[in-house]
Amino acid sequence: MNAKWIFIHGGWGGSWQWTPVQERLNHLGIDSSAPDLPGMGSAKGRQIDLTDFIDHISSIIGQSEGSINLAGFSFGGMTATAVAERHRDRIGKLVYIDAFVPRSGQSFSHIAGEKITRQIKAYSHVMGEENMIPPFFETDSRYCSHPLKTLFTPVHYSDSSLDDLNPIYIECTSKDDEWTFTPLLRKVARSVRNRGWKTFTIPSDHMPMYTHTEELLKILL
Repeated sequence: MNAKWIFIHGGWGGSWQWTPVQERLNHLGIDSSAPDLPGMGSAKGRQIDLTDFIDHISSIIGQSEGSINLAGFSFGGMTATAVAERHRDRIGKLVYIDAFVPRSGQSFSHIAGEKITRQIKAYSHVMGEENMIPPFFETDSRYCSHPLKTLFTPVHYSDSSLDDLNPIYIECTSKDDEWTFTPLLRKVARSVRNRGWKTFTIPSDHMPMYTHTEELLKILL
């Protein structure tokens, strides 16, 4: 029996980011879940931090049986890291897709650096959303505001325990779609290679779930 996949969407996103992948898995008879995280997508609501994201995914794992394959996309890598630490005995595969991977004790703001963090906070203020970050790209109307506090929640884990899960990192390498966080993601990819992680590259933009679905599935499966 194939392990269930749990997909964690990226910042400003929602479950829709995983739709093409889930449709293919469903066709193959493989169960999957890609929930809207608290405060986002169809789950918009109260002020939250990264702990709420982590608890939400953990609750889905708690309601599922057997091994779980976990995949985090972009900002979803922050949540995936903490969830993998909490449920390490349940994790079959752990996959990061063009995602952020914090060192223990780091929050996203640590990875992004003071300048970018300050710009994000200023942008939220200018847009009149003190506790949310409005999307600053207009490629898809489904993007929504992202909870600001999630950027400042540190993730704690043992580096060796995460490495022992044999995580896979998938880097998207198209130079036609470089954006604000591309340099940071390139740095993350170099870092995990140096840690000995298994890495793959896909010549796609930052959304391989849509633009390179089959290539992505070959790596996942």
